[in-house]
Amino acid sequence: MADVVVRRAAADDAFIVAALHLQFARELGLPSEPGYLDRFVDAWLAERPDRPTWIAEARREHAGILETRRIRALPWPGRKDVSWLHVGGLYVIPECRDLGVARALTETMIEWSRSTDVKWIRVNAPDEKEQQFYERLGFASPGRLMEFDLRDPE
Repeated sequence: MADVVVRRAAADDAFIVAALHLQFARELGLPSEPGYLDRFVDAWLAERPDRPTWIAEARREHAGILETRRIRALPWPGRKDVSWLHVGGLYVIPECRDLGVARALTETMIEWSRSTDVKWIRVNAPDEKEQQFYERLGFASPGRLMEFDLRDPE
């Protein structure tokens, strides 16, 4: 298994994040469009505080990305501030699949979440292979919407 290094994307990683998103879209058959990278970078940088994103490197290249959206709950009497994450995209480049990149990205996201006010993580897993992947990492729920619960049992 190749060494996989995962780090949280910083502002100066914006074009790397955009390029990996574009590669994912093209793999899904979506067309490229003029100005996309600049448009993506501007939007991502504007929303970066609520778009925690992680980049994986393996074999000396950018191997994958995990992008989330942080949703902050409105205050409620007697409750501490809480938020939750929605996994918007998990992508590993074809050359680095089966190296543990997706697992490393997901585990890093979970560990980061434990150190914040994030209380659960949700992901839409449309097929059985994806559901099994997330189940092995501790996500639960029958069907497509899966959740990793970080709340303290009461």
